[in-house]
Amino acid sequence: MELRHLRYVVAVAETLHFGRAAARLKMRQPPLSQQIRQLEDELGVKLFDRSRRQVQLTAAGEMFVQDARLVLAQASHAGRVGERLRQGEAGQLVIGVAGPADADYFVEIMRLFAQRHPQVRVVIRNLSTAEQLKALLEDRLHAGFVTPPTEHPGLRFDTVLHTPIVLAVPRGHALAARARVPLTAIAGESVILFARSMAPGFFDAMADACRTVGFNLHVRHEVENLQSAYGLVAAGMGVSLVPAGLDVDPPKGVVLKALEPQLLGIDCEIALAYRRDPDCELVRLFVEVVTDARASRRTGKRRSA
Repeated sequence: MELRHLRYVVAVAETLHFGRAAARLKMRQPPLSQQIRQLEDELGVKLFDRSRRQVQLTAAGEMFVQDARLVLAQASHAGRVGERLRQGEAGQLVIGVAGPADADYFVEIMRLFAQRHPQVRVVIRNLSTAEQLKALLEDRLHAGFVTPPTEHPGLRFDTVLHTPIVLAVPRGHALAARARVPLTAIAGESVILFARSMAPGFFDAMADACRTVGFNLHVRHEVENLQSAYGLVAAGMGVSLVPAGLDVDPPKGVVLKALEPQLLGIDCEIALAYRRDPDCELVRLFVEVVTDARASRRTGKRRSA
């Protein structure tokens, strides 16, 4: 069975007349009738009831036509995508990343995208969440991995993963010996945190969590990325609230400690941001890959549980 056979069946179903269907397909009627009969023989069912006066779809024929239309639509879409890529239209995809570009989730997504669309040139920009949102609105970025909460009417945010918040402390710090650390234990500490201008959602969530348990967060030093936070903690300049599970190992002088869950009932979310109605086909393809990778990670976690 080939796509042309599906087109033949759909044409006859829509005209209920072999002659008119043949004219639409720009072919002669006898070969069309022969192709339909051969297809029915291959399937082992009748698709049409024929008489001298009329042609009618059988029940099996109605089901077949529904599926045939879907397959033809998908084939047409794939053809348009392939043609755009072959012609070099939007052949470059610019992606923003607020966190580490070697995190497992990001590597997994990019590997899958490269497997499916090896001809696409990818450019990675290491930008803060705020910088990415601005770049998306100015069409300097196709999509970006950001840290919500953040909202904008022109953008869509699809959750990629959730990761818990942990406390990073110097190896010789008193809190390093504790199995779990209540959030109130950092009330008197110098805190190192991602700058609010870089990740306003994350900064505000941490500040709100501290106020909830009775103290104001004292941010002594601000950083732009996780590696810088680890560096200052290792230097003994304070402690830091950081997302865990991004597969970025801290240096030897830093220890990660779990926080009391009843005190910090929040986590860090990473989301893919892009325009609500992207006019670039590559953005749609990238969103599809991110969705599939997210589903695969969830399935893998359930299987390993």
